[in-house]
Amino acid sequence: MEKIKKWFFKTCPKSGRIVGVNQKNVMLKIFFPLFGLAALVWFLIRVIPKPNRIDYPCQQVAAPIAFSFLAFIGSTLTGFTTWKKFRALWHSHRFCMGMGVLLTGILLTGSLYVMSVDNMVLGQVIRKQIDNDTDMGEFIPIDKPNTPMGTARGIHPGRVAWAHDAKAAAWDGKHGLYSDADNNSQTRVEDMLEGVILALTNQSAIGDAWDELFRTFNQRKGKGTVGYQKGEKIAIKINLNDNGGSNIIDATPQSVCSLLYQLVEVVGVPQNCITVYDAQRRGISAVYTYVESLYPDVVYQNWGGFVPNVIHYSSEITDEGAMSLARAAYEADYMINMALLKRHSEPTKRWRDSAGQTGITATGKNQFGSVGKVPPLHYSIRDWSSFRGMGTYNCIVDLMAHERIGGNTLVYIVDGMYVNPKHNGKAFRFKRAPFNNGWTSSFFASNDQVAIESVVLDFIYSELPLPANSDNFLHEAANIGNPPSGILYKGRDQQSLGVHEHWNNPDDRLYSRNLGTGEGIELYRVPLKANRAAIETFYADRSVVVGKGEVVLYWNTSNGQKVLLNGKEVAGKGNLIVAVKRTSSFELLVEDADGKVVKQRLVVRNMDEVKDCPVRDAKLEGTFLINDQGQLALSGERSKERNVATWNIQVPKKGKYYLGATYTGTDPAPAFVYLNGEKVTENFGFLVTVGNQPRDYYFPIELEKGTSTLQFEIQGRRGNRIHRLFIVKERN
Repeated sequence: MEKIKKWFFKTCPKSGRIVGVNQKNVMLKIFFPLFGLAALVWFLIRVIPKPNRIDYPCQQVAAPIAFSFLAFIGSTLTGFTTWKKFRALWHSHRFCMGMGVLLTGILLTGSLYVMSVDNMVLGQVIRKQIDNDTDMGEFIPIDKPNTPMGTARGIHPGRVAWAHDAKAAAWDGKHGLYSDADNNSQTRVEDMLEGVILALTNQSAIGDAWDELFRTFNQRKGKGTVGYQKGEKIAIKINLNDNGGSNIIDATPQSVCSLLYQLVEVVGVPQNCITVYDAQRRGISAVYTYVESLYPDVVYQNWGGFVPNVIHYSSEITDEGAMSLARAAYEADYMINMALLKRHSEPTKRWRDSAGQTGITATGKNQFGSVGKVPPLHYSIRDWSSFRGMGTYNCIVDLMAHERIGGNTLVYIVDGMYVNPKHNGKAFRFKRAPFNNGWTSSFFASNDQVAIESVVLDFIYSELPLPANSDNFLHEAANIGNPPSGILYKGRDQQSLGVHEHWNNPDDRLYSRNLGTGEGIELYRVPLKANRAAIETFYADRSVVVGKGEVVLYWNTSNGQKVLLNGKEVAGKGNLIVAVKRTSSFELLVEDADGKVVKQRLVVRNMDEVKDCPVRDAKLEGTFLINDQGQLALSGERSKERNVATWNIQVPKKGKYYLGATYTGTDPAPAFVYLNGEKVTENFGFLVTVGNQPRDYYFPIELEKGTSTLQFEIQGRRGNRIHRLFIVKERN
């Protein structure tokens, strides 16, 4: 009986439960009409009398087959009827009408046929309805600890480097934003990132380590043992799932800054050859505000849209949008995948779409932000679903194997400064040592994507429950040449995308290479000197001064024998009022007793106001209005019109200016800006404000001499309140 069940169906190796149809079975394809009719009859006689039976596992298998069968019959009948009608019209010399009927029939027949193939389109719709209100279960690994599967990758095969410094993430969890400059130590972050990159190579200097990574990558790609060549493009995929401007955890600005520092100032990559992006989210305000003044020529966000028909999935997914790839990724010579330490879904007994789709979001699911349309991917990653289970297709594996995505990735980095406990969650403290009820304040890096995903999963699972079957995609990826699902993955020629295993226990955190018992994962803990020199904080009370003004510089350092601010010796902790007459750079340098030097630079811009754009002068469309405080706001009503405010502005000469906004609000979703009818950015971002304390935001724009039309658009029904918009020009 068991053999017959496996001949017809896919089964979960853990429970033996039926989770799908055995698509490799040729006989099933030949006799699909017969099986489809049987499934339809079974569905009708069981579900019609008692609708709640649709939750039964047998009906979760039967329903997609039954409705695919109906689509197949519909396709056949439509095709036959269309041809018959076309011939009748043609013979009666009604040629135009006949061609219209034929084209309509072909379109309808084709659509129905696509729905019938491989239980895909209709099956996906039904699965979502079936999944509603179901129990996600809880993850229990089916493979024993320290039983690796797959083939390890990397200069040090299977190595995942981990650096932890509890003092790097210093936010108290209450004041300001986790991303603020005074809540994180830039130099401690740099030390951790440098440590994990060094640990992946055989080098002792960070420049040599990056060179070895580039040379090894290029040799594997068949380009020869060469390092980075000037002009080659690098795409850095970060995670900005919640638009990066609130206390919902997204990419940490200090982490992005550290990576840019190493690429630009150590490797020598031209700034304009680097793109930092999440193509599925427009907001990048926290990262942009922190790093743009230091690296103004880096491209921020996914300019250029998506390139169609690039990603071809091995099963289930046929949506054209899901097949498109962000142009930043498509044109890159190298990808750096900088993900988060993030649980995606908290297990619930009554699932809804808002609960999330899968177990973790690390370097694998991070690449959903490189895909043009994400919802069609969701069904295939619900490994917890009773319709799926272990040993089923997962589209993350296709992204990991794709030549322009996983196949083009130089290094995998996980920004573990703050754990996100849910796809839209706030920072979560880990209880176990060395975190000791604190922030994770860590970095991870690897050249083996399966290994780093496995380590992230183990870390999260040690503190938080996960949905059932959360490592299904790792079993598939580690064995892509012969996966448990039997799917013929597009990347199957690679045989294995890396090595997967679970550690021995959550306290010792030892894998098979640590134990010397196998050729699986090695979790390498980067040693960091406790009493090394560090800059705990270095920031200005504002980053832009308009007109004549002053800023206050604040700093706090540790373990320094000598502290210099722009070359002048200062105390280890202090503040200084500085007059800013033009854009100015400030550098804080700390040297410890061993002669090690750390330094941090910040830039304060000086601007001249050129044009004020009072909100009362704007022409308003959609639900924009002027509220009682004289601010530009949205009414909250539904409208089919765009919410646009328009000004005519005049500048004395052509050049680079900045559009500034003073605002209050808690919506990090960015605004659109148009000049003379042409969209110039979708990334006019906002950091959320605290209380009624307004913030300023600045974005560069190019203006022609004379009069231009400026349009400011906020999508949706709610948004931030705009106190004023203005045009300024930098004074260098």
